[in-house]
Amino acid sequence: MLSTVLLIALPLVTADIPSYIKVCQRNDPNVDKCIMNSVEELRPKMIKGIPELDVPGIEPLSLGQIALARGPQGAKLTAVVNDVKVRGPSNFIIEELKSNLDNNRFDFNLLLPRLDFNGKYKMDIQVLLLRLQGRGNITGSFKDHACNVTMRGHKEKRGDDEYLTFDPFKVKLRVGESSIYLTNLFDGDPILGPATNRVINENSQVFLQEISPVLERSLGELFTEMANKITSKFTYKELFP
Repeated sequence: MLSTVLLIALPLVTADIPSYIKVCQRNDPNVDKCIMNSVEELRPKMIKGIPELDVPGIEPLSLGQIALARGPQGAKLTAVVNDVKVRGPSNFIIEELKSNLDNNRFDFNLLLPRLDFNGKYKMDIQVLLLRLQGRGNITGSFKDHACNVTMRGHKEKRGDDEYLTFDPFKVKLRVGESSIYLTNLFDGDPILGPATNRVINENSQVFLQEISPVLERSLGELFTEMANKITSKFTYKELFP
C-alpha cells in the first residue's frame, strides 16, 4: 500500500519509471496531497501485486499462527489459531500524510474501514475439574482500525550508484469494533457453542490484544518488502534527479 510512496512523491523522472506510477514534483507545495492522490490511482495495482517489479500483493494478508493463554491454572483458557488470512487492507483511507523528502521520511495516519479474517482454531478451557475442548473454523471482522505508519529510508552504495533502502516500517494499530465467530465449538454442542461465542465477543479485546501485534508486524513486513522491491530497481539519482 505505502510501498509506492517513494516513487510517486518524486520529481518527474526518466521513462524507466513505469507509466502507471504517477509522480509528483518534489518542490510542489502540495506534494503531500499529490502523493495521496497518486496512491489512490495506484490502488488497483497494489491489490494483486506488480509482477514486473516483483512487488507482492496486499490481499490476502497471511498472519500465520496466533497463540492465546489466559487465566490461572484452575480456570485457564488456551487457544491456537492457524492459517489466518486477512482481507481488506487494500481499502485503506489516508487521513493524513506528512512527508520529508530531504530526510526520506513519511508519516501516515490511515483508517482501515474493515478487515475480515478467517483461519483454523484449537481451544482448550479448564474450569476446576471440567475440561472443554474444541477445534474448527474461526471468522471475524475488525472495523474502523486507525493505523499509524512511519517510513524511514537511507542510501546504500552499490558499485558507482546509490540506492534508497527503507528500514523496517513501524506500524501501530488502534482497534475499533470487532466480531468473532467459531464453528464446531465443543463438537457442536448446541448450548456451550453459542454461549462461548457470546463470551468471546463480549471479551473480544482479549483476543485483539494477541492479534494486534501480529497484524502490525505482518503489515510492517509487507509494506517494507513492497517499498524495497521498488527502490531496488532504480538508482537514487533516477528517483531524485
